Amino acid sequence: MPRKKRQRYFVPKELRYSIAFIVIWSLLAGVVLIYLAKALGGLIHQNVLPFVLIMAGYAAVVVIFTMIFSHRFIGPFERLKLQMRLILSGDYERRLQVRKNDDVYIRSFIGEVNNLLDSYERKHRSRAELAKGIDSELIDLVSILENKGLTREDQIEQIARFHSRVKEMVKVSP
Repeated sequence: MPRKKRQRYFVPKELRYSIAFIVIWSLLAGVVLIYLAKALGGLIHQNVLPFVLIMAGYAAVVVIFTMIFSHRFIGPFERLKLQMRLILSGDYERRLQVRKNDDVYIRSFIGEVNNLLDSYERKHRSRAELAKGIDSELIDLVSILENKGLTREDQIEQIARFHSRVKEMVKVSP
């Protein structure tokens, strides 16, 4: 029976740091709430109230952190979806924008997407230039072939020249 290879999952450092930041802040909030509950428990002399206060405070902290970090993670993607729609509609020069408070991982992702868009725009431009060049060569060929004085061999020669010029343009185009 063949041995299974261990699958590796590559998680960028930026994402690991963001998650670690969330966990550390949550744990620190829990510690602060525990000490607060102990202090209040000593003042009130009841055992149930500190536990309720700890749970309510911790729940509030988790909700607040969830709202802050979900906005920080999800908000940029909603903005990016809108910008991507604008790019797909034909605005190929537009690039995705990041804000200062966007997560580091999202900023690096946006950088990669912008590199992809740059590459796509270069290819789009070179294809447009290639199409223009071929059109120009084709117009020249048509005007030559419309000349009634050319023999069949001359026409074949002109078509062969057109073919070689188009091959050269395609070779030069990335």
